[in-house]
Amino acid sequence: MTKTVLFILAFIPACLFGQQTKKIIDKENYEVFYVLKSDKSIKHGNYQKFNFNGLTIVNGYFKNGIKDSIWEFYDNQGELQQKFNFTKNEFIYYKSDDKTKGQIFSVIRENDTIKTVLDRPPLYIGSETLMNEKIFWNIRYPREARENGITGTVYISFTIAKNGKTNNHKVARGIGYGCDEEALRVVKEIPDSWFPGLLNGQTVNVEILMPISFRIKQN
Repeated sequence: MTKTVLFILAFIPACLFGQQTKKIIDKENYEVFYVLKSDKSIKHGNYQKFNFNGLTIVNGYFKNGIKDSIWEFYDNQGELQQKFNFTKNEFIYYKSDDKTKGQIFSVIRENDTIKTVLDRPPLYIGSETLMNEKIFWNIRYPREARENGITGTVYISFTIAKNGKTNNHKVARGIGYGCDEEALRVVKEIPDSWFPGLLNGQTVNVEILMPISFRIKQN
């Protein structure tokens, strides 16, 4: 009798959960997630995002439309890059980037700027894989540049503030023909999902330089 009662009690929440949410398979954006049946604009439940090869690059959970609990982020080879706890707003794990070891960053303090090595550089929550994907899907090759065979790299500088928000976007080095404006637009539209840089145990305002490449594919 006891086993029967326990089974019923355990079964009821599962039924209720199934009635409250609906599974969405978004083939265009390579996503699988759940939404509330009462409001299909609100994600609620497990979330997965895949790359072109079907490998999981994001695994997480939404609670009433807000990222909750621990999320895992992978690169396109399936290697774990980050684990972030959105409930506690802290990294559990992030893969060290050899490119930033010993790198000198510009730290902005009021009207003063110092060059120094950071305890931890600013990190994009979701890893570079996710950020690069957003850039890839958003960027458009300017017609003027394409018609003139212009290729190259535009460098956009901006500041990642102590609160993880970005500001002061500008073209640090351009190639013209509409590429500078397009690169600036794309970088400005990257979601503010940054974890600020750390110096001497304190969050700081850090200026970074982001390269945006324009290459014409040869048929």
